[in-house]
Amino acid sequence: MLNNQKYIEAKQKRREIKKKDRRSASAEEVIYIFEKILEGWKTIRIFNTIIQTNPKSLVLKKNVENISTGNTKVYESELSEDRYKYYLELREKVYAFHKKPDQLV
Repeated sequence: MLNNQKYIEAKQKRREIKKKDRRSASAEEVIYIFEKILEGWKTIRIFNTIIQTNPKSLVLKKNVENISTGNTKVYESELSEDRYKYYLELREKVYAFHKKPDQLV
């Protein structure tokens, strides 16, 4: 039982690292992308702004497009408790923003 618990924890940690690497955007960049999507910015403008303000950023245009849908996970370990709650609120707003008018309740 104890070995199984350790295995599950190690597996979750590996997945978290793999998904963060694949995302190639920091947690703060994800929050920034969400904020700008809600302000009505296009993804290319968001990408260009990120690259201009932080040339060392690893984010790719395709990643910005994927993140802009709200379908990106940021883990609690990446942010403070307040920022993580803010991220969750933004994520819900981005999901609602992308719903088609006929799907709104």
